[in-house]
Amino acid sequence: MLDLLIRGGTLIDGSGGEPIVGDLGIADGRIVSVGPRGTDSARRELDAEGALVTPGFVDVHTHYDAQVHWDPLVSPSSEHGVTTLVVGNCGLGLAPVRPGDRRALQGLLGGVEDIPQSALDAGLSIRWEDYPGYLKAIDEEPRSVDVAALVGHAALRLYAMGPERAFAEAANDAEIAAMGQMLAAGLAAGALGFSTSRSRLDRDFEGRTTPTCFATDRETEALGGVLAASGRGVFQLVFRGAAGDEPERLEEELAFMRRLAASTRRPVTFGLAQLDAIPERWQRVFEVAGEARNEGLALRPQTLGRMQTILIGLETVHPFAYRPSYRAIMGLPLGERVARMRDPELRGRILREESGQPSADDPYSGLFSYAPERIFPIEATPDYEPGPEKSLAALARAQGRPPLELFYDLLLEEEGRRLFFFAVANYHGGDHAVAHAMLAHPASLVGLADGGAHSGMICDTGQPTFLLTHWGRDRARGPRFPMAEVVRRLSGEPAAVFGLGDRGRLAPGLRADVNVIDPSALALLPPRIARDLPAGARRLVQGARGYVATSVAGVQRRADGAETGARPGRLARAR
Repeated sequence: MLDLLIRGGTLIDGSGGEPIVGDLGIADGRIVSVGPRGTDSARRELDAEGALVTPGFVDVHTHYDAQVHWDPLVSPSSEHGVTTLVVGNCGLGLAPVRPGDRRALQGLLGGVEDIPQSALDAGLSIRWEDYPGYLKAIDEEPRSVDVAALVGHAALRLYAMGPERAFAEAANDAEIAAMGQMLAAGLAAGALGFSTSRSRLDRDFEGRTTPTCFATDRETEALGGVLAASGRGVFQLVFRGAAGDEPERLEEELAFMRRLAASTRRPVTFGLAQLDAIPERWQRVFEVAGEARNEGLALRPQTLGRMQTILIGLETVHPFAYRPSYRAIMGLPLGERVARMRDPELRGRILREESGQPSADDPYSGLFSYAPERIFPIEATPDYEPGPEKSLAALARAQGRPPLELFYDLLLEEEGRRLFFFAVANYHGGDHAVAHAMLAHPASLVGLADGGAHSGMICDTGQPTFLLTHWGRDRARGPRFPMAEVVRRLSGEPAAVFGLGDRGRLAPGLRADVNVIDPSALALLPPRIARDLPAGARRLVQGARGYVATSVAGVQRRADGAETGARPGRLARAR
């Protein structure tokens, strides 16, 4: 007898094939049967008529490295149908680590990924040293989703070289060999691959450039050789100039990544967005990725699939943050601050003042100015493809008001909790033509949701729900994708690329990681501020409606939009 029979749903199996209406049978945590409606019996049945039945989603780019140890829900990603997520991206990670270097490694993760130090201090207890011990800790802690991990380059350097040299120098041959041995041990214990960052923008809490920037190409290629020798694992990296900071390095970086893909014969994946500084360069990246694909090499640019935004508000970042009169009240509780800002005299003074200059180590130092044509009020159903007519600039023109004055007043709405999108990448004049082209390219990989990171200004963890609704159902301003293709991009494809062959599809013998989704009710909720990190630190979260049920290894851990209390998630190892 089956443990669970999901009856009469539209089965979208994660392969990209045509959906069928039928039943899904589950027993002992595995899928047993997928097909037309039958007469199987089960201990429990779920009526899925009119619903979509999909594999659980695989999120390959998160920074929940610390959060998975204090938050068994691993929210908000778990609210969006994610059943497996990958930590250890961008050269970061929490192992291996010597006891005396734990705070330095923690500070690197927090500084680069904008995770409050107070939350890390209060919520994270590192009790492992080597990488296998770290994976063991993940496996022993029950949670709502499976967690897989990459071995981060920064931790390897810190362990092999010590903090003084790791943050300043190239490694010698013995140190490179030691890093290789640790990487091999991590892969043998179940790590999905290796990650590094070459971006000089990445800095720790002390303002130090990430240790991976001091690695020579020879060091990085030697670690890639460990993947090649093992015949397993992905190579994830942040390339130089990925944020538009070193555009002259692009061809050099593309050649390096292509060389890595050729020498390792492993997938090489990296984040990519259309940037104002180099608006056409994304096309060159995909041109090279396409050429590599034709040669049998896996060069996989990761795309968010939508406009990338910073969330502006009084509790995040905004253009008044460095004006002297605002800074005099910025330490007040939000309610008191809003009341003071409504005072006409203070309002006039703040609006007249020039911004001061932030300190060099301020993580928001580049965000104190604003561009009203790129700021958009967030609606009840967030619009990530807003036309120019929805911008702050257009609203101000319609009201005959200066944009900055209007923005000041809008920020005070909802008792100061109102948030706005500030488009920073993939904007393309307000339409998703570039996002569509990126998603449509056969070399692209869905990624960059960045769960667990950038808690004070970015929230892209709703990516799965956005892709399903916008690209699979709602988009009216241009072409969409078949729902089966959207599901494949969220499940079967990332699982295959990252070596998770036991999941990502609805097929007999695979893990019963399953979503049941009401397609008419599915909706992305507006992002909001929560103060639920350890020590009451803030973060941005975003929920969803329409997920009828989510199961991990056959255990229903979410039902009717709420957690059941089940914690079936463990470590996901490469297969």
